[in-house]
Amino acid sequence: MKERRASIPARIADTIAGGVRRRQQEREPRAVIYDSSGAPRVVPAGSDDQRELIEIAERVVEAAMDGAAIESSSSEDDAPAAEAPEG
Repeated sequence: MKERRASIPARIADTIAGGVRRRQQEREPRAVIYDSSGAPRVVPAGSDDQRELIEIAERVVEAAMDGAAIESSSSEDDAPAAEAPEG
């Protein structure tokens, strides 16, 4: 049996990893929310709440990916230009 991680960030990371696996398996994504004590609750499949949470999560992921792409391209732009050899 898989040992359960205690920290909330670790549990959230596990949830995200599970979502990625489901996407790779072409299954319907699921929405899981956590209460203040860190206990998870799966939002009912097909509900308006589930659709809304998934839509928001997709926008957050898209924004993060766009930000990573922008950051990556700007760090390439910041690289010093090669100097032409003298002579």
